[in-house]
Amino acid sequence: MRDATLRELISVSREILTTQGVEALTIRAVAREVGMTPPGVYRYFDGHRALLDAVIVAILDELTEFVATRVGEVDETDTAGRLIVASRALRRWGVDHPREFHLSLVVSPPEEESQAVVRARGQVGKLFGDIFAGVWRDYGDASPAPWRREPRIEPLAERLVQILEITMPSTTAATAFTRCWMRLYGMVCLESLGLPRIIGDEAGDLFEAELADLARALGLPEAALNSGR
Repeated sequence: MRDATLRELISVSREILTTQGVEALTIRAVAREVGMTPPGVYRYFDGHRALLDAVIVAILDELTEFVATRVGEVDETDTAGRLIVASRALRRWGVDHPREFHLSLVVSPPEEESQAVVRARGQVGKLFGDIFAGVWRDYGDASPAPWRREPRIEPLAERLVQILEITMPSTTAATAFTRCWMRLYGMVCLESLGLPRIIGDEAGDLFEAELADLARALGLPEAALNSGR
């Protein structure tokens, strides 16, 4: 029963966040919605920060599972197709859950981040990193893009790889992954904010153009872009 109550508290908290905003998420508001007293909620969470962290973890777990499920439908040997499918799945979830996606981006000072949030936040990046490593092994040597040495970016790439606990075939691969990941994730952030729709991009055409550019830069077969449509 404790697990069921915990799930209900997180679910209600998420509903408050998505319908009323983060300012409305308080222990008292959650207690009122589930028919408990505030002290009752405190038996599960020792404060507002712990409650918010639990919601963020639940959101990130759902996002990771959504992307992983879509990727799991693609043959493991089709590394190019898996990367395209993962990218489109990330966009789909971000566009369908804009408030949750924004909340997942909240980065507190390191001393305030719970380990559960740190782990959950790295899940999606690790999933993409592992897929990208396979893509690089299959296509990196034939990539038409000039993935030159980037002395200023390489330390950043190595840091990202370390944070995500992934292994890249080379420093060049790590740099390429970092640049590709930032571009794709950045596009999803913009779409979840609704900015492309202001200029009439309802279907994600700007995202698709960016994805196609990255696919060609990585030397992926044109047919891979048909994956996950």
